[in-house]
Order: sequence, then structure tokens, then C-alpha cells
Amino acid sequence: MLKEFEIIEKIFQKTPTSIFLGIGDDAALFHKNKKEFWVISQDTLNINTHFLSNTDPENLGWKSLAVNISDILSMGGNPKYALLSISVPSANQVWIKKFSTGLFKCAKNYGVELIGGDTTRGSLSISICILGEALQNNALLRSNAKLNDDIWVTGELGLAALGLKYKKRKFDAPKTLIKKAIKALEKPLPIKVNMKKLAALCNSAIDLSDGLIPDLNHILNKSGLGANIFIENLPMPKWIRNNKNYPLVLSGGDDYQLLLTAPKNNHKKIIKFAADNKIKISCIGLMTKTKNIAIIKSDGEPLLYKKKGYEHFA
Repeated sequence: MLKEFEIIEKIFQKTPTSIFLGIGDDAALFHKNKKEFWVISQDTLNINTHFLSNTDPENLGWKSLAVNISDILSMGGNPKYALLSISVPSANQVWIKKFSTGLFKCAKNYGVELIGGDTTRGSLSISICILGEALQNNALLRSNAKLNDDIWVTGELGLAALGLKYKKRKFDAPKTLIKKAIKALEKPLPIKVNMKKLAALCNSAIDLSDGLIPDLNHILNKSGLGANIFIENLPMPKWIRNNKNYPLVLSGGDDYQLLLTAPKNNHKKIIKFAADNKIKISCIGLMTKTKNIAIIKSDGEPLLYKKKGYEHFA
């Protein structure tokens, strides 16, 4: 049976003839004017696949838009407009009202306008098409990582994966951490910055949805490079680090933060940009020639790690 990305690559991925970039990155790019691209993407969230049936509807409304916003950011763009298609089993006014409250709160926070869509009856499924803008000179393609680039990630990793495992009764942790983890799972917070300015300092990017290692692999495959990742540099909760629950961070998924690569001479500029814009960003490694990922422990020894991230149809 074909896996998700095999379906995309073998069946649906064709070379576009009328736009700049089609299938293969977090979003497609086509010309808006001489200086800018329109950035367009679409994500679908299905019940019991992307969210659990007991998820708070207001949080679900927020998350449905946030995961799409993350795709636009990862291309070096700023989100602008969205279309919502939602299938619901019944016209439950209370549920729909709460869902829309979360959706519009997220839209207001990130400067997005809902401009249309479709509503149907059926199993609960939410699909959003989102449109943003990026400068042509600074669009971040997975294929544009360079040898010796620094590798950066925004935010903190592993919390959402911990929250999901707890909700599925497969994990336990301190109550204060669990509360934070469930919030990270149900209400992800992509960075809120002018991505056109951050993109000017970087070469490539991807949003972290399936897990750090599998998503980094997409950049490696497109750029023909490898990577060294340093465990001690990964931003994670202290409890996860102390218990060495590295799979939550390396392949847990649902983080909706950004992984970026950037030239070493922009290191200090990125640190300053993050401080000026009050975002958390960590340099976790560098791009190499090896065409594989080496995960290096604090003692300098490699971590043997084969666990994969989330895959549809696996």
C-alpha cells in the first residue's frame, strides 16, 4: 500500500506549467506582481485522525486555522485570506458557535479574513484553503537549504505529542505539564511575526507537523544534503529532557512550529530578530554533505534512532 507522500509523488505531483511552484512544499507559489508571490495551501482535519472526538470545539476552530497559517509562514509568507469547508453530522448550534468563536479568534490574532467556503452534512471534517503573500526574493523553498547552514526551530517541541499520548491514556506526567501539553495539542501557536523579514535571513523552511526528523528529511531530500542535530540544543520541557523522552520531540508531531535553515553569517541577526519580536528560536544543528541525519548526544556520541513520525496509510 502506498504511503501518504508516495501517493503525492507518484500520482499527483506534476511539473506545473503556469505557476512558479506547485506540489512538493508546504504551499504553492504563483505570481501576484513583479515583487510578490501569492502563497496558497490547504489542510484537512478529520475526527479521530487529526483530533479526538472530545476536543473542545473552540480550540478545534482555532487549530483548524492555525495549522494552515503555519504552512504560509513556512514559505516565508504572511497569511491573508481563508476559505472554510466544514462537514458536520448535525446543525448543533452550540457546537458550531463555539467552533466559529475559536476560528475567528485565531483569524484576528494572525490578521486573516474568512472570505468563503462550504458547509455540508456528514462525518466531522474541516478543510481550510489559505492564501498569503511572500516576497519573491525571500520565498523559502525546501530545496534551497545550503551546506553548512545553521538549522533553527521556533518555540518548544514535544508538548503536543505528550498531550496526545496522555489523552489516549498512553502516558502520564506532572499535572501542570499535562495541562500545558493539552493546550499545545489543541491550540497550537505558530509564531506571530512579519515572516517577510525573517525569511530574508533564511534559505529554507518547513512547518513541523509530522515530527522534527520526518519533516527535516523533506528538506534533506529536496536539497540533497544531510544534517547534524544536537540533542542538548533541542528546545523541550525540562521534564521531557530529564526523562529522555526524546521520541516526543524528534518524531511526535503536531508542534506547528517552524524549522528553518540559514547562513551562519546571519546567526546573530536571527537571534536579534527573535529578541526584538519576542519569539523563541533555537539553533539545533547544521546542514552537512552526508545525506542522512546524525542525532548527537551531549557526550558527542550518536543517538541510534529509527522511529518515524506520523504517516497516513502507514
